[in-house]
Amino acid sequence: MIPVVFLFVMTAVLLAACVAAVWPWSEPVPGTEDPREQPAAAAEPQPESLEGVLVAQLRAGEITRRQYLRAMASLAARDDERHPLAPPPDTRWPPSEA
Repeated sequence: MIPVVFLFVMTAVLLAACVAAVWPWSEPVPGTEDPREQPAAAAEPQPESLEGVLVAQLRAGEITRRQYLRAMASLAARDDERHPLAPPPDTRWPPSEA
């Protein structure tokens, strides 16, 4: 009898912990937050790579989709020239006859 009660209590505690972990806790009511706890309004983050700059320009409407695709293709070609990929060595055993 004791093990059954123990298992029931442990199951209830585990279920309550799982529900508490995924429960959508409500946000505070606007105007009641402490302004000291709010981070300063940050400016739009600056892209750190050429791909990021191209995406930012595309989203801002500074370049068209076609210009973006052309720039990304030339960027990929440049990257392939600078850093070519080599296939991994054949590590099968026994080695196959070529």
